[in-house]
Amino acid sequence: MQVDYNPQLGYRRTIFQGDFDFLTELSSFECRKDGLHLTARTYRGREVPVKASFLSDTAFRFQMFPDPRAKKPGNPVFTPEGMVDADWGETEEWFWYGTDKLQLRFRKAYWEMSVYQGERLLSREQIFDTNVDNRWKCLPIGWDMDEQGNCRRVWETMDLFSDEAFWGFGEKFTELNKRGRKLHCWQKDALSTNTEDSYKGHPFFLSSRGYAVLLNTFTRCGFDMGCTSQVSWQMEAEENCLDYFFFGEPSGDYKKLLGQYIRLTGAIPMIPKWAFGFWMSKCSYQTREEIEEVVTKAEQNGIPLDVIHIDNWQKKEAMGAWEWDEERFPDPAGMIRWLKEHRIHLSLWNYPYLEETCPLFSELEEKGYFVKNREGKTALFYSTADSEFKCGCFDFTNPELLDWYRKRVKAVLALGVSVIKTDFSEAVPEDAVYFDGTGGVQGHNRLTYLYAKTVYQCMEECQEETGNRPILWGRSGYAGSHRIPAAWAGDSSSALNNHSALLRGGLSIAMSGVSFWGFDMGGFYNTDWHGNECPPTEEEYIRSMELGFFMPLSRAHGKTPREPWKFSERALEVVRKYDRIRHAAAPYLYHTACQSHVEGVPMLRPLLLEYPKDPVAVSQELSYLLGDALLVAPPFERSSYPVYLPEGKWADAFTGEILPGGRFVTLAPGLEELPVFQRENTLILEVPEEEREHVPEGRFRRLQGRLFYGEEMEKVFYDEGEDGEIRSYRFRVFEKDGFLCVDTELDLQKIELISEKTFRGIRINERI
Repeated sequence: MQVDYNPQLGYRRTIFQGDFDFLTELSSFECRKDGLHLTARTYRGREVPVKASFLSDTAFRFQMFPDPRAKKPGNPVFTPEGMVDADWGETEEWFWYGTDKLQLRFRKAYWEMSVYQGERLLSREQIFDTNVDNRWKCLPIGWDMDEQGNCRRVWETMDLFSDEAFWGFGEKFTELNKRGRKLHCWQKDALSTNTEDSYKGHPFFLSSRGYAVLLNTFTRCGFDMGCTSQVSWQMEAEENCLDYFFFGEPSGDYKKLLGQYIRLTGAIPMIPKWAFGFWMSKCSYQTREEIEEVVTKAEQNGIPLDVIHIDNWQKKEAMGAWEWDEERFPDPAGMIRWLKEHRIHLSLWNYPYLEETCPLFSELEEKGYFVKNREGKTALFYSTADSEFKCGCFDFTNPELLDWYRKRVKAVLALGVSVIKTDFSEAVPEDAVYFDGTGGVQGHNRLTYLYAKTVYQCMEECQEETGNRPILWGRSGYAGSHRIPAAWAGDSSSALNNHSALLRGGLSIAMSGVSFWGFDMGGFYNTDWHGNECPPTEEEYIRSMELGFFMPLSRAHGKTPREPWKFSERALEVVRKYDRIRHAAAPYLYHTACQSHVEGVPMLRPLLLEYPKDPVAVSQELSYLLGDALLVAPPFERSSYPVYLPEGKWADAFTGEILPGGRFVTLAPGLEELPVFQRENTLILEVPEEEREHVPEGRFRRLQGRLFYGEEMEKVFYDEGEDGEIRSYRFRVFEKDGFLCVDTELDLQKIELISEKTFRGIRINERI
């Protein structure tokens, strides 16, 4: 064929400069007991080892070692034990390796790995993203080297399909579908909750094509999900080897994909029942008298309360040292006993830093308990932009520090403290050096995880004696943090439109495997026109509180008071109403939490988790499901707005009005109203009226239920057994002789029925 314009030269070039390299050709293929071992030739004439191994019949691990000195991954988040056998073979065009559910194909002519489910192409590497001048715009799988020839950055490049969407990446406050975004996993004190910056970036995501990926490194990493090019997505890490897990789900069910990830990396632990009540906090209660006054006021105003939190319980100069300020909080053990008499649990704040002015600082510095800089001295930094003094960060890779630290944590917990709030941990300088030899880039994200893990393990050990479940309230974390519950969204604004950014962050972290999450109800900060801190407006406060009561966890917190009686009679009435609704629904919330523990499904769910085949539902990000039965459609700053109800029928959760689904409805709720809809063929379990002041302990008894019945249904509900362990309870509903019959192991005494059908009555276990 004659070419008249810019004839190509028969080889590809790149638009990039520097000492980079990438895979171009498969040169050897060998199946061993520990997986598939390959050798690939590269753009610059090297040979590089590559390995693939199946972790299950639907998940594999892919590793590339461009640095000959890197015999194993340097900074993995997970090191899974065991693998499953896989078959291998070849055709004229491919070598293949896989199970009966997932297969890898490696092209013989040039390097290209593809992933297949049967004959369906699930994903494949992108190797031809070039421009008109035959120059790569996005390099194929490869790496960069520094001036000394060390591998300093690795990447993988995959085909981006025309309609592909992506969800997850941790707590990101941008749009739910991350296609077109560049995302970073470098934990920050984000200082707000409406940007891509976040406290809890996770190198994990799901694709609309039915696969999920975990980039298995703590090291700083990033993702380009079609921002640079609409035909490629890339992930990269500042690491000397490439290591990632790939999950495929034959059914395309996103809940099952999340379940695969959770099963491989560790189950979501259960948290105590009382945690699903209402938490009250501000920044900060200053005295014991103030704490007791808030509890008393809540009782007087009919506000059910289960947890109270203190930020500033330590002396100012010794924050982080785990020492009570007993001048402001005399007899902490007595205060905790008083709270427990009122059925209130205590939560305490902490952070992993110690200011250099602390009397303990010199002693601990001499022992080497702080993270160091490259000169071998304590790495000093300001924990916030307005800090007066510099601080050091405890080095959680130092075994001696851990011994000292754990004793202090346990001494505080021994008084009866129920929750520890792990704040901060994201500000350690990039040039830091850790005790285990890890550099700042490698250790930065890992520190946030180790800090929370250390405190949580102390709580686990302390609670073993009491039989209670531990719970942490963490600001920062990383992949794997689903095993260290729970989390909150950091410093949020009270602004109405910020609530939508918070919701997106919550849905994103839910799609990353984290179930137990909440935000600062009322907003953490708000400023007036002069730049001074001020309370939220009545509308901002009420809307935030309404939304927060329909989250997995509900904690009010802010720089100014967040108690409803500090606002208005109207605010007090609204908070009382929704607080009591939440306490009534404690059995439903707990059942939904148990689903997370048993099945790996988050409590907070974007519609796409329940309706993956509905293209309209998949695109919704301003409404959500709490569990599988309740669809919540907050107004944010909108006076009137459309809400999509998926296929089926829906009942207004407050009026019982039945609405057909598969369409949009227009809502215009008043300030006291939060639109919530119950899905057909679901049951909302509730405790009796007299048990709504606090979340009851033990197995739920004398339950009531709001049943939206359409047709015969059978499912299980989770609750504790008599031994305190989680167990499932049978629930079946069917029609017989004109009656609606319920057969269940639940202690169910009463049912409120919503149905378009009429019955002679309701029989529960043959009782009418």
